[in-house]
Amino acid sequence: MGYENRDITAEKVNRLAEIKKSIEALKSEQAELEGFFLKLCMEDLENTKFKTVSYAGDQGRVTATIAESLKLTYPSFLKPILGDAYEDAVTTEIRYKLSAPVTRMLTGLWTNSYTKMTVTDVIGQLPCGDEVKTALGKKLKGAKYDTDKKNLMAIGGFDEQSAEEYAYFVSEAAVWESFLRLLKINKKDADADMGEILNMINGAVVVEETPKITVEAL
Repeated sequence: MGYENRDITAEKVNRLAEIKKSIEALKSEQAELEGFFLKLCMEDLENTKFKTVSYAGDQGRVTATIAESLKLTYPSFLKPILGDAYEDAVTTEIRYKLSAPVTRMLTGLWTNSYTKMTVTDVIGQLPCGDEVKTALGKKLKGAKYDTDKKNLMAIGGFDEQSAEEYAYFVSEAAVWESFLRLLKINKKDADADMGEILNMINGAVVVEETPKITVEAL
């Protein structure tokens, strides 16, 4: 290898080392900034029903989300909780795997993120005309918050903040509707048996909340 090539090689080694140091420094700064926003999001979302908050700058947008994860603690409680719906709702493998609708329902019930209304009731209370309510009734399901929010803005004409609030109400009402359907399947009485089932749910599962950060460049 000639001296010229050796000089070029040394240059590239030095540059690669510089890049590595820069990456390490940027990762450290990124972790510090994400920690700042995670702490800020926990403060801003405390005592609210919201799970997401966004912060905007001139060059980007940071979205902080509290992700919920349902974990089974006593799987044997699932059969008396779900009753006749057990076979449809639970896939039994080496581990228990719940269907998405039942996961949403149990998560909402465990975290008290439900309202004793139906989705139709919530839509009926929205400040918009009957034709718009009918159109929203065909779109709002309570299963996908972001989709419901977009439909509330696009069809209902609501601003982003109002759409977020109404989308949360719809998702909470959907949890309650699912619970009522479960009680009906098992021929349970909503008033007499609800407390017992909710107690079993609180013993059968636990919901872990994990904050996460998403950054978008503008």
